[in-house]
Amino acid sequence: MFFRAVIVFCLAWNITSPGPAMGQDIAAGEDLFNRKCKMCHRLSDGTKQGPGLEGVTARRDESWLHAWLEDPKGMIEKGDPVAVELQKKYKKVMTKIAAMQDEENRKNIIAFLRQNDIKRGAVKE
Repeated sequence: MFFRAVIVFCLAWNITSPGPAMGQDIAAGEDLFNRKCKMCHRLSDGTKQGPGLEGVTARRDESWLHAWLEDPKGMIEKGDPVAVELQKKYKKVMTKIAAMQDEENRKNIIAFLRQNDIKRGAVKE
């Protein structure tokens, strides 16, 4: 009886507890990347107009990524050292993208970038 109760509890917990991908749509993030980011960024470590994004979810925490995607110029103006260094290195500021003003879009693209990093071995699941 006890064993059965433990099994039922575990199943209920797995069904109702939010997982790491809760609220994140990787396919939507990929579509957004292809429409808004691909012209300037590669998913590898190679550069285009901007840096390659391989390993970005290992190098930057999620709150930094949200802030950067939402307002790159604002981060530079506030003196964020990473943002300032990116501007110096690439001689331009990433465009503020209207779609990135939506938190769900930012979550989705970060989830897509994390999946890319996992596939490439840049981060562990």
